[in-house]
Amino acid sequence: MAGRLLHTLPAMSYTIGLATTFHDPAIAIVDPRGEVLFAEATERYLQYKRAPNCEPDTAVRMESLLKRYIPKGAQIRLATSWGEEFTGFLDQMSRGGAFSLDALLKLSPAFNRSLVPERSERALIASLHHQQQRAGLGTLLGLDRAFGEAKVTGIKRYGHHLSHAAYASWSSPFRDAACLVVDGMGETGASAIFALKDGRLTELKRHRGRESIGFYFGFVTDLAGFDQAKGEEWKIMGLAPYGRSDPELLALLRKLYRVEGTKLTFADAATVQQVAADILARRPADALDKGWADLSRCGQDVFAEMMEALLAETAALCPSENLVLAGGCALNSSFNGKIVGRHGFRQVYVPSAPADDGNAIGAAWLAHAEANPDWQAPKGPMSPYLGSSLSTEPFERMAAWEPRLKKLSPDEIIVATAKLLAEGKLIGWAQGRAEFGPRALGNRSILADARPADAKDLLNAKVKYREAFRPFAPSILAEHGPDWFENYQDSPYMERTLTWKAAVRSRVPAVVHEDATGRLQSVTAERNPRYHALIKAFHELTGVPVILNTSFNIMGKPILHSSEDAILMFYTSGLDALVVEDWLLVK
Repeated sequence: MAGRLLHTLPAMSYTIGLATTFHDPAIAIVDPRGEVLFAEATERYLQYKRAPNCEPDTAVRMESLLKRYIPKGAQIRLATSWGEEFTGFLDQMSRGGAFSLDALLKLSPAFNRSLVPERSERALIASLHHQQQRAGLGTLLGLDRAFGEAKVTGIKRYGHHLSHAAYASWSSPFRDAACLVVDGMGETGASAIFALKDGRLTELKRHRGRESIGFYFGFVTDLAGFDQAKGEEWKIMGLAPYGRSDPELLALLRKLYRVEGTKLTFADAATVQQVAADILARRPADALDKGWADLSRCGQDVFAEMMEALLAETAALCPSENLVLAGGCALNSSFNGKIVGRHGFRQVYVPSAPADDGNAIGAAWLAHAEANPDWQAPKGPMSPYLGSSLSTEPFERMAAWEPRLKKLSPDEIIVATAKLLAEGKLIGWAQGRAEFGPRALGNRSILADARPADAKDLLNAKVKYREAFRPFAPSILAEHGPDWFENYQDSPYMERTLTWKAAVRSRVPAVVHEDATGRLQSVTAERNPRYHALIKAFHELTGVPVILNTSFNIMGKPILHSSEDAILMFYTSGLDALVVEDWLLVK
């Protein structure tokens, strides 16, 4: 239906991309030239971590976005991140009663070949079906609220892994590359391989089957005492360096898969259930409180073994010096930093939002490219600062009664903040537009001096309220990167960990992980002028071109969305200062 309409649209057509999985929904708005005007995960607006089963385009939200980014009367095409054939298959399942509560209750709660409980998997697919059914409804309501009309030409549905590949590849600096997509699930399997040639994407291999490396990592997350439903896979990466390589745990985890040639094959359901039972029988009593470091370490190591198999297959099908990595598994920064130099890959690109939220841009770009066959994506890497801006109006009102609040000039705010950092203060820092993706990149960050050894513990205890083992990231002036990291690689989105040089580790202990690595963000004046200026000012004061950067949130909450969120967190946490645009509030 919608595919036939797309070619008849006028030149001045805007595209709205919707990421419509049962987790991490997101929206992107693309202008008639293919430029991304706005992209944001729904969790930010709702302040609901991962926004499970929430529509990406709520009507109230869409009303304000449409008024801001799309002129009245413009034609709008909609695009979503799951294919039409697959959506039709889900419709058939629904008509057959597969998603009814009675049908779900008849399924087993035991693990299946997908490494998730059978009943849970079917419930997630039911949720995925509902997301596809209501895709675009909020946009229609928002258009009626904003303009009193809805010039929407239809909805185009694109393959899930194709959407991943389009966003990641077209936002990369490459015109030619191999692209590997690895996540929890897609239409036919959980991974796919694409070739990027002269800016055009071709699917080379689509893996088939219910098993996935993404679900494997969730399996380990749950067994280690955490909760994958809450997105706590991060904790496995953070805790892994504290664990030891346990031969018995490794042997159990390796029963879950085998490699035949270049093919990664997973075990049957009975083996999965036995492995889970054997691991649980060994789990320490305090794992639910502290996590299980040894399983985290072994789980991360086996994840790397599986990914190596897929990388080898990718290199065999598409030999290239350039690799684009996408899907939820591309958030595994511990593994990402080890890819360069293997399988012929000399450069690796991971976008700022490689998980399902990024598919909002991918689907939008696919629809735009289909309607504009000569369109070429701009050379990346693209800016991640695509989300909402902050209003300073609350500070203007507060100025009448809060004596500790003051507004400075842009130059003064940089100098003042750098001095506070050098004095050891914990600072909430919110500037410009929000980052697209799960990581704070200097616009929605909590900042600290990385030189005091206790800075990490102070932040975890006083502000983040999270486990003591959780590490913090270093933001470093890119021009100093080679002096501080071994085999330095540019890391604009905090997407990989590298090893600190031995001589500098004692200078920034708060951001040196237990295994001597750091998940760095390379900061340049071109990418983020104000953040670069702040770190440069700190460098001039201290001789250290590195500051500690963590997301502006507390455990269990998304990164903040509004100035009111920032003010609330300032007054209810151990932050010493708050900087929002040019406003400075201190305790």
